[in-house]
Amino acid sequence: MARQEINLGIVPGDKRGDKLRVGGKKINENFTELYNSISAGQSSPVIAGKHVITEDESNRLTEINVIIPAPGVGKVIDLISLIARITPMSPPIGGLQVGPTQTLNVTTDGDTETQDWGYFPSLFLTSPGETIQRMTPVFSTIIFENTPVYVCLSGGENPKSGCSKIELFFLYRIIDPAATGTPGGGGGSALQVVQSFVNQNEIIVQHSLQKYPTVIVVDTTGRELISEITHESTDQMVIRLNPAASGKIIYS
Repeated sequence: MARQEINLGIVPGDKRGDKLRVGGKKINENFTELYNSISAGQSSPVIAGKHVITEDESNRLTEINVIIPAPGVGKVIDLISLIARITPMSPPIGGLQVGPTQTLNVTTDGDTETQDWGYFPSLFLTSPGETIQRMTPVFSTIIFENTPVYVCLSGGENPKSGCSKIELFFLYRIIDPAATGTPGGGGGSALQVVQSFVNQNEIIVQHSLQKYPTVIVVDTTGRELISEITHESTDQMVIRLNPAASGKIIYS
């Protein structure tokens, strides 16, 4: 089954997007396929989770809301997918009121203004009704060790009024570079590098490993992609995809 995208329409309230039940069905079927792939012997375990930002907490969105805790010394989090559902309070309280340029950032680097994984736009945060949206990816090429994934409202200014419940549903892996043995290396370790890309069909990777690395390319749901890999040298490779896609390159 191909990954199913939720149709969000063009603008809020245009009634062109999927109904909540249809969107929920797509989410369930996507998760079912991922769980089936795990039970079939997928080498990298995928963890599913949920985090809820309550109506009261939504008034303090500039504070750091940790959604995935730090994985442990030397380990990194590979965030595969993040979907949010926002439910505004009923009138006269209503939903959140934020500035048009403010975003709910998804990050790991400790900077509340950084979008190193992605973000949710202001139109989503100010939704007048219950809305589901996938994170807009803005992947970083640097994965920080032993750091949590959190969300935080940009701009340093909390919502001016209103309340909303924000539910975050996510899939992720924990990568332990130290546990990746080097073949024939007598139990040594090989650094595993994760580099992300957005809507590209040709990616030049300057890895400087002085070897031809082992490479896996996956899309934003964790599905492995068929790619053409050309090793230009022992320090650089070119990865070509047809059609263009977004995802991550994992190599060591």
